[in-house]
Amino acid sequence: MEQKVQTSINTTKPTLDTVNRQDRHSTRLFNMLPSQNLIGFSLRLFPVNLRKEDILGVRKDRMKLGRNLADVDPMEIDQSVRFDSVGGLDSHIAALKEMVVFPLVYPEVFDKFKIQPPRGCLFYGPPGTGKTLVARALANECSSGEKKVAFFMRKGADCLSKWVGESERQLRLLFEQAYQMRPSIIFFDEIDGLAPVRSSRQDQIHSSIVSTLLALMDGLDSRGEVVVIGATNRLDSIDPALRRPGRFDREFLFGLPDREARKAILKIHTRQWKPSPSDAFLEELSDKCVGYCGADVKAVCTEAALCALRRRYPQIYGTSSKLLLDVNSISISSRDFVYAMMKMVPASQRAVSSPARALDPVLQPLLSSLLANILTVLHRIYPHAEQGLKRERDSLVGHILDDELMYVDDETPSTSAEDIHRHAHPRGYLQSGRNAALQPTSCRPRLLLSGGPGSGQSSHLAPAVLHALEKFTVYTLDLVVLFGVSSTSPEEACAQVFCEAKRTSPSILYLPHIQQWWDTVSGTLKATFLSLLQDISSFSPILLLATSNFSHSELAEELQTLFRVEYGEVFQVRLPNWTERMKFFEDVILHQAAKAPPSKKKSLLQALEVLPLAPPPSRPQMTESELMRLEEQEEDTLRELRLFLRSVTERLALDRRFKAFTKPVDIEEVPDYCTVVKQPMDLSTVLTKIDVHSYVTVKEFLHDVDLIWKNALEYNPDSNPTDRQIRHRACALKDTVHSIIRDELDEDFEKICQKIRESRNMRGEQNHTHQTGRANMTPCHSRVQSNLQTAVLAVDFVPVEQAPHSGKRTRRSSRTAKTPAHGKLPIDADEALKILSQKTPRLIVDHEQLKELHRFVVVKTEGCEVFQLEKLYALLCQCIYRHRKDSNKTGLIQFKYKINAFKCT
Repeated sequence: MEQKVQTSINTTKPTLDTVNRQDRHSTRLFNMLPSQNLIGFSLRLFPVNLRKEDILGVRKDRMKLGRNLADVDPMEIDQSVRFDSVGGLDSHIAALKEMVVFPLVYPEVFDKFKIQPPRGCLFYGPPGTGKTLVARALANECSSGEKKVAFFMRKGADCLSKWVGESERQLRLLFEQAYQMRPSIIFFDEIDGLAPVRSSRQDQIHSSIVSTLLALMDGLDSRGEVVVIGATNRLDSIDPALRRPGRFDREFLFGLPDREARKAILKIHTRQWKPSPSDAFLEELSDKCVGYCGADVKAVCTEAALCALRRRYPQIYGTSSKLLLDVNSISISSRDFVYAMMKMVPASQRAVSSPARALDPVLQPLLSSLLANILTVLHRIYPHAEQGLKRERDSLVGHILDDELMYVDDETPSTSAEDIHRHAHPRGYLQSGRNAALQPTSCRPRLLLSGGPGSGQSSHLAPAVLHALEKFTVYTLDLVVLFGVSSTSPEEACAQVFCEAKRTSPSILYLPHIQQWWDTVSGTLKATFLSLLQDISSFSPILLLATSNFSHSELAEELQTLFRVEYGEVFQVRLPNWTERMKFFEDVILHQAAKAPPSKKKSLLQALEVLPLAPPPSRPQMTESELMRLEEQEEDTLRELRLFLRSVTERLALDRRFKAFTKPVDIEEVPDYCTVVKQPMDLSTVLTKIDVHSYVTVKEFLHDVDLIWKNALEYNPDSNPTDRQIRHRACALKDTVHSIIRDELDEDFEKICQKIRESRNMRGEQNHTHQTGRANMTPCHSRVQSNLQTAVLAVDFVPVEQAPHSGKRTRRSSRTAKTPAHGKLPIDADEALKILSQKTPRLIVDHEQLKELHRFVVVKTEGCEVFQLEKLYALLCQCIYRHRKDSNKTGLIQFKYKINAFKCT
């Protein structure tokens, strides 16, 4: 809680002693601020993956260390996330095991060579690609076993503070705590908010925070077995000084998942489904989810399940009551995934769309053979494409053994001094030459797809090639990328793209419509592009893929030099042949045109099904350990309540005004008191009830205190001055206790106590008072105690019978009974019955006429380009859609006259 220190304005010039006293006073006030919430904060800087029992040894040191820590809440962590819940990131998981797990399990390997494993890594990539998920899985994996690794998770902005120097102190205390609990891991999520790029235009405070973080990660003091992990989706916003060995030793790119990674993610999210989807379906679905990150794939699975529920039980949207559903009848089909993908916009495509795209299923009969030929040529020019087209590896071990350079049979030169005298190595020890038998080699790989303006090389074939090579990072050099960012010049944007391509090689540079691009850009950008292209190493695996609507001979001379026909770097896209056109129009003319009108009777029957109301959910039975833990939590809360009530009662008892209400009334002095007052009460009896745990809520305490002043008003009429004085003090007692409760009691605490009362009533528990001090009671005290027990029972059980929520529950159930079980129907019942009563007409189709129409279309489209065939295909689909409700399909034959007017020019 923030506190503002108000200082008076002094017009005189302060002396040095005054300034020093003010500084010491401000420092003392600042140190006192967080200590007010020390009890609630004592565990806030502890690891999120360990329990209180695991950190008892360091708790005392922690209290000494961080007494003045600011409130920094750690991130929540899901204990169910493990490495098997992460799909498509096996290489990253293996690298993290080398950094964290292996030094604990195999310390002898690191001791032999006197080396330290990497102590820092940086996760970067688009949002939703699994950066935080891998960190959470690592935290849970480190929590299992005998050797536990403390895991600290912080958001980048959590360490920032409004006090000058407080953020730096928080970082130092965090690293010191992690060092005391080593081995440990510190994970900074969104680290770009904590350590941005330092510049002259930036605030000096951020520069000081970055400098402190740099010194902590690799300063004069060794940080020991403390691993630091950072995650960001803005790599260029992090200070470059962090990106060096000793701080962030490794950088892991979390790119968009490829085909096999998406399939693995789909298997993870659907492995609990019954029945589970087949591998063939998941393979096809992973092909369709191009550009989807891991979060998008999870959202698709969730939306598909909701679509299946919406399709099977549309009645649930018409009522607010819970209906009785047959969960086993809800089955997820392929159409549910289709609808889910139609609703989804991938996170990577919300800002900029990916150029990679699978070949449209409609165009596969037309362009699949051309795509296969292009991939064959690409295999010869760019042998690295074989790695991009590999299917799923069997296991993680297979992934590691895939690096053949690590497991060659040839004996390499030893670095030992003893072997140097026995074996001579004239070629040297560090052979940097390439081994052609182990590594794919290519010299400046380039490929140009050229053809007519409507041949589909830019709209279909090139995106399909990039989709097939989606394991490689693709960098687009079109006009939108170069001229879309106003803060940088096109030349700078081009140079940045080439720099990123070199860093993530093997990679692909994609340049669509290269002749149009060349005619549009300036001479400076042309020179920059050519010089950057020539600066790439000859054997660097960076592919230049371009498309053109002109033939190779019609291109500019500089572009003709880039793509050589004699080297097979130019692929001429031909026109579709007879066989391809036959397959292209076969489905739409012979199959789709002959389909019967869709029947809605099955869906209507499901929609008209009357579902009964579901029974009220049964209260989950708590285990013995859960019940014991709940009782301990309730007892801790009630202990605080008793301390508060005892303090209020003692303050009332010490007040001289209320001395007459501190002990029971003497029956010998006032014989008729028990006759007039039915429920005697006093402050000593209230203290006794507090001691015997009779009060669960403050309302019960106020009920007894109100009995005191009500009894005083009832027994002492307003007739003489003595009685009038007692009545005044009774009213003062009422106002005082209610004022104290209103000012000092937290409303949330009272609500918690009310919930405890309701929970105990539901569990059927009763508060039994302790039988103490009965032997010393007088007969009047016995009657008072009997009345006290009666009052206790009345307080305990009357709210259960007359509680407001019980009455509401009864009224709600009565209103539900008046509501129809099926609720509001999603469609009109009369219209539905009318549709169900109609007879299904007989389907009339002349298949011979359709075959003749098919042959006529194929002959008519001789010499047409791809975009013209797409136009004709759309016209055929429009005709079929207009006759979708007709059972007589002979009217489709009349469309032949429109096809006759279609020209391929």
